[in-house]
Amino acid sequence: MMALRLSHPLRHSYGPLTGFGGNKQSLGRMRCSAGNPTTQPFDSRKASSSNWLISSAHSSSVFFVIDEFDLLLLGIEHMELIVEGGHVLREVHQTKRKFSPVSMDKYLSSLPKYRASRELGNILARMIVVGLFVDSMAVKDIVAEFSSAGLGEIEYAELILKQAVDPNSFLCNSVIRGFQQHNNPYRALNMYNWMILNSVYPDKFTFPFVLKACAGARALPEGEKIHCRILKSPFTLDLFVQASILAMYAKCGETEMARLTFDLMPHKSLVCWNTMIDGYVKRGDMDTALNLFNQMSEHDLFSWNVMINGYAKCGQVEKARDLFDKMLVRDAVTWNIMIDGYARIGDMKSARHLFDLAPFKDIVSWGIVINGYAMNRHVAVAHNLFEKSPCKSLITWNCLINGYGKCKDMLAACKLFELMPFRNLNSWNIMLDACAKCGEMALANQVFYAMPSKDIVSWNIKIDGHIRLGEIDIAREIFDTMPYKDVVTWNALLGGYKQNGQLKEVFELFIHMQILEVTPTFSTLAILLSVIADLGLTFHGKQVHAYLYRKDYLIDSIIGVALIDMYSTCGFVDKAMLVFDMVTTKNVDHWNAILSALASYGYGDLAISMFVDMELSMVRPDDITFIVILNACSHAGLVLDGHRYFILMSQKYGITPNVQHYGCMVDLLSRVGHLDEAIELINCMPMRANDAIWRALLGASRTHGSIEVAELAARHLIELVPSDSSSYVLLANIYGCTGQHGNAQNMWMIMNENGVVKNIAWSSIELQHRLHMFTAGDSSHSHVMDILLILNNMIEDLAAHLVLEVKEKLEKEHPSLPIGTNGRDDEDMILWFLKDRKFSVKDSIAKLTKAIRWREEFGVSNLSEESVKGIYETGKAYVHESTDVNGRPVLVVVVSKHFPEKHEAIDDQKLCVYLIEQALAKLPHGIGEILVIVDLRGFCSENADFMFLKFLIDVFYYYYPRRLGQVLFVDAPFIFRPIWTLIVPYLKSYASLVRFCKPETVRNEYFTVDTVPEAFKS
Repeated sequence: MMALRLSHPLRHSYGPLTGFGGNKQSLGRMRCSAGNPTTQPFDSRKASSSNWLISSAHSSSVFFVIDEFDLLLLGIEHMELIVEGGHVLREVHQTKRKFSPVSMDKYLSSLPKYRASRELGNILARMIVVGLFVDSMAVKDIVAEFSSAGLGEIEYAELILKQAVDPNSFLCNSVIRGFQQHNNPYRALNMYNWMILNSVYPDKFTFPFVLKACAGARALPEGEKIHCRILKSPFTLDLFVQASILAMYAKCGETEMARLTFDLMPHKSLVCWNTMIDGYVKRGDMDTALNLFNQMSEHDLFSWNVMINGYAKCGQVEKARDLFDKMLVRDAVTWNIMIDGYARIGDMKSARHLFDLAPFKDIVSWGIVINGYAMNRHVAVAHNLFEKSPCKSLITWNCLINGYGKCKDMLAACKLFELMPFRNLNSWNIMLDACAKCGEMALANQVFYAMPSKDIVSWNIKIDGHIRLGEIDIAREIFDTMPYKDVVTWNALLGGYKQNGQLKEVFELFIHMQILEVTPTFSTLAILLSVIADLGLTFHGKQVHAYLYRKDYLIDSIIGVALIDMYSTCGFVDKAMLVFDMVTTKNVDHWNAILSALASYGYGDLAISMFVDMELSMVRPDDITFIVILNACSHAGLVLDGHRYFILMSQKYGITPNVQHYGCMVDLLSRVGHLDEAIELINCMPMRANDAIWRALLGASRTHGSIEVAELAARHLIELVPSDSSSYVLLANIYGCTGQHGNAQNMWMIMNENGVVKNIAWSSIELQHRLHMFTAGDSSHSHVMDILLILNNMIEDLAAHLVLEVKEKLEKEHPSLPIGTNGRDDEDMILWFLKDRKFSVKDSIAKLTKAIRWREEFGVSNLSEESVKGIYETGKAYVHESTDVNGRPVLVVVVSKHFPEKHEAIDDQKLCVYLIEQALAKLPHGIGEILVIVDLRGFCSENADFMFLKFLIDVFYYYYPRRLGQVLFVDAPFIFRPIWTLIVPYLKSYASLVRFCKPETVRNEYFTVDTVPEAFKS
């Protein structure tokens, strides 16, 4: 053996070995934090002797050394001086000396004990670089030890493993398991791939570890490849491997393959049953999950909890409660699931009852009930519980701050945030979110920049805050400058553009998202479907539906709601019903969507029937459900049903009516003409009426001709939203319809004085699968002719379809009505009634039936010139031989020749109808309206034939709808005004067609020199 020189280990090449801080005495104060607690301190006096380290080496159980470095290293290992060992290793490497395998392995095997040492990372890195692990027998122990440690040590284990000359499956399994256990499944999969590339064959322990990593990463393609490898291996029938395959497919959402694997398993453990049930529950297929649950021979707590949690999460709390009541043994998790289920649907009374009954309450129980009260805006109760809770966890602090934020009580939220004993990143994000949702973006920015660290959630909240304030450009700027983005970020901006009405930008951003290969989520597709619905792009909606079908996605959750809404908005209620029927587990959102679809199209009775089905399905309705059902009653005019549901929501379900519920009731009462009752309800509301309520009342006042109510509603509307042009325009139109043209002009003047600009309405159309937007009267569009052609074709197709529908229903429901011209099969007449009733089949049939019966009873087809000859010769009314400049036939009423007491009313009525029929017979192709001229020249009190004019207007309104184009009152004298006040209420919707003018106006604007009636030529 070579002689040991004293100076060698103390040379400057060892760095800090000669003194931590400049002197050798500091060595005596050093401790190894992960070492043996009985270790004696380093005696610095012994360091002056060359025999000390050697004697330490000899005192160990090692008898074979080849060098003084071996003795030195073993002495260091024995005295647990890990840092000095690292310096010795570096010196040996620099001098190209070697250790004996025994001394090297003994030192290396001691390293995991010092994983908390600051120097360990440097030492391991140095050893890995110089390859000192290549031949070591201790690699196995080191890799196993470091793989079970923290994530940083696992990375060292991976590097050490890759240094080994002969890596085996045990070493690889250790590293794979380490990464998987520390929530880094992608590194685990990378390690598995390295293992395969380096010809290290997996064993029966490898596959469960790596399949669990696939499940954690939702890496289905990788999982399928591993499954294929298993089928070629001898471990196909291994129970643990089969269970891992099942779990991988179930957690990746591939329930069909999971079920196939499950059915082929010869022995199904309780864990396998639970895994399969959990897979169905996560997919939302509660019916199949329950069927499988009932097939189990035994259940454990996990089985029950999974089923209860599934029902609670999808809103079917009553079914969850049924299972809960059947359980013989419950744990804290069971109670917490049920409490949370009630809290989710806002039933805090039931949640609190269960909380009080729970035999054991852990920190999660307190957190759930506090969060439930906070989320349902009962913050005072939540705070009271918070003060009573035995342990105020970080979760409860965060929940309470979140609750104050939801109630927009930022002062209380800030105070609570300041009082927090400690905060995590989630606490900062909750505070940031509270500021953003309250519109306090200045405060939100202070919180954002004060955060000690930020994650993707922080950035997403900031974007969402600006979007809520309509600051979409700022949100886009943040989006473009973010260090990293996730799909939630993209969804937030997509939703922001939709909310801001920038629908074109939604499509552009989605295309950009596809270019960058960002996988869309259900939320992404739901936003896209919503935009498609708004634009009526059925083709694109069907493409999204087909994409979901190709991907074999279950049409549940948010995507099912979006599809129902898309089809119903585009007019395909039948397809919306088909989608609804396809949803396997229907929650309250699905029911709300289909109820809304039925309500929008006037199927009030069917909507009420569906609501009953919803109750029988044990799905608890929420506040939105009652908004929808009240809206359905409103559209169908079901006043009694509306009253009943308005009372039911509070008495049976404990839902306090909000301003939207009151708005639905006001709309319902207004639609059926109960305007006084609607105003009384508004005055009794516990909150201030919003603009939607007054707008509903204003619209109804126009329908029912109530000027006083219209003025009341408009006054409140202008006060609430002074910049909204619709209030001014609607009231001006109401004035115009009732002949108050002066008031109408005043409204336009007030609107201009207030700087209110009428919003330009726009429409969109799809041409060759591209979206084009246009406005009414816009002739500048590059595709104007194509757009007009499509619009005309659409109108014709719609009209033809509805005409056939009306014909079929008339034939079925009213077979006794006559047929032929002006009969129930007269398509031209049906079309005019459809136009008059805004293409409502139900309303058109009702009005058309009355008209056909009137024609039969009045004997319209029997009228002739001979039958009205006597009264016709008086010249009190006639059809002009020429049309006006617009091609309209002209019916002239000469008031000065009317003497009501000289003729029977029935004769005047026959003359009216005969002349209308004569005028209609003169209609040129493409023209459908008549011009009526009431010549008031020479009018005196004895010519006041009020009944003639009333009958003329009524006949047009009820029996010849949409045939009256315009009414000209020519040269009306002052004495005519009292009669006009009597006529106005009977004009109905024709009031806007009335024009008072002079004879020269008739000559110059309505006729040419050759076609003007003789009476107006001079």
